[in-house]
Amino acid sequence: MPQPRSRRPALAALTFPALLAVLLALPLFALAGQASTAQASAQRPPAANTLCPTGSQLRSSLLGPPSQFAHVIHVPADKPTIQEAVDAAQPGDLILVAPGTYHEAVKVCTSDLTIRGEDRNQTILDGQSKLTNGFTVQADNVIIENMTAHHYAGNGFYWTDQTGYRGSYLTAYDNGDYGIYAFGSKRGEFDRSYASGSPDSGFYIGQCYPCDALITDVISEWNGLGYSGTNAGGNLIIQNSEWAHNSAGIVPNTLDSEKGPPERGTSVIGNYVHDNGNEKAPYNLWSHIPLGDGILVPGGDLNYIANNRVANNSEYGILVLGNIDRNFWLASGNVVKGNTVTGSGVADLALSAPSGANNCFADNKAATTAPPLLEISHPCGSPASLVGGGDFGATLRLVAKYLNTGFSTPGPSYNPPDYRQAPAPAAQPNMPNVNAAPGPIFTDAFPEDTTSNDGIPPAVAAYTSGYSGGTAMFQPLGFTGYSIVQILLSFYGNALFFALYAAWIAVAFVELGQRQELSAGKKLGWGALVLAVPVIGPFVYYFASGSKLSTRFKLALLIGAPVLLLVVTVLLMVLASYTLL
Repeated sequence: MPQPRSRRPALAALTFPALLAVLLALPLFALAGQASTAQASAQRPPAANTLCPTGSQLRSSLLGPPSQFAHVIHVPADKPTIQEAVDAAQPGDLILVAPGTYHEAVKVCTSDLTIRGEDRNQTILDGQSKLTNGFTVQADNVIIENMTAHHYAGNGFYWTDQTGYRGSYLTAYDNGDYGIYAFGSKRGEFDRSYASGSPDSGFYIGQCYPCDALITDVISEWNGLGYSGTNAGGNLIIQNSEWAHNSAGIVPNTLDSEKGPPERGTSVIGNYVHDNGNEKAPYNLWSHIPLGDGILVPGGDLNYIANNRVANNSEYGILVLGNIDRNFWLASGNVVKGNTVTGSGVADLALSAPSGANNCFADNKAATTAPPLLEISHPCGSPASLVGGGDFGATLRLVAKYLNTGFSTPGPSYNPPDYRQAPAPAAQPNMPNVNAAPGPIFTDAFPEDTTSNDGIPPAVAAYTSGYSGGTAMFQPLGFTGYSIVQILLSFYGNALFFALYAAWIAVAFVELGQRQELSAGKKLGWGALVLAVPVIGPFVYYFASGSKLSTRFKLALLIGAPVLLLVVTVLLMVLASYTLL
């Protein structure tokens, strides 16, 4: 049976105000990335076709759901176990499972089956913390509904390497890896389901493009991550769901340890993401690093994060950042728009440096941003968003967490709670009609204007019109025109402006200390003006306080240097528009 996968969901990129330290540390992080990648590869399960008998009907030949089920197999009335019922079923059958506790690890190798519990809270699969997965589905168009799986060493419900899946009215709690999980699969939906107590993530969709998948009306709490999606995207929608009391909330991410990087083209819309940063929730080595973040996009591109309510997360509300594995992946082209973000411990909105081009922020309600004035420096639909940059504080915080948690082995802060002891959920709503006719894969419509032929959310193209870029941003950091220009823009368009302003203040204070003609009170007053009144304060000091510095020096410092930086930045932005293609 498949073994649980280990993945690193979110280690941020490294930034420029601490460039020398970063360059020295980079080989160490790269080594750690390679170690974790090797670990994930070693634990990757065998291909699906090696787990099903030769001749299994894995692929579907049906054009759509039948008007009625071909046969109904009752468990335990017709077959004593779920596995025996699945083995006896033919495409188009319904397996209806009576209330009871089933100590099974069910493998599904027949397409077009519906497996349905009669009572969501009483039809229970219990792995006793020994069995690997409650369900492992390797056949197309398999729908599982209205039941619970808990205390599996791996995953509650798991679809792998197939097309067409749906999990509805499912409860997965206190499982050792993921709760409800699709890997290498396309065309699927998770809806009206609940997941808790998973050290990696409650819900996961990974390694697919385009995924053509929908997560809607779910609840994910008390997990390492509420949602994780490595290298997944393309018409992938996460909407109208609650993500709370996890280590971190929603984390679409890029890693080299899975095929098809980078992650791109995910829409995260209309969710309620709150109170993440729960240190009592189960976690693994890598899901602990982003502790306290609501929505974060490590190394992802061209994602649409809109109209979410994000509240009371202990570190960042919404954070866009780079990610490092064997390669370094800049985050590029992400649109963060119309979100309401409150009560974040560090910042409501944040862009971590270095970042790629075209990350933009607009119409959000947020009290704090990192860097400051983020919606002004990175507006949507403007060439200004070609400047990468961001805040290095977010980067250093995550690097510190990474060091504290450990590389490929646990560090001093790694003390995960036992997933088997996480709180059991309350009873969850049942499927309205357990005798319903066969249903389609998608019972919910994709939201308007969220899908496209290329898988990228139309809103991303709309809000980055003329600057959306091409395949260059899908490549890892390297000696390419795109990478070089973005690194230079991070200097000239971001860090050096702050460094220059720091120089204005530093020169003013050095001169104040040397001016014998000023009383201590006047020195204190001028110093307070320089510090307390941004930009204007230093100008007033240099030109109205009787400064002894030469006029040429003051003009060079206050006018010439900013103009030079601005000219270089504009030229780099022009170059950036060409290197994106």
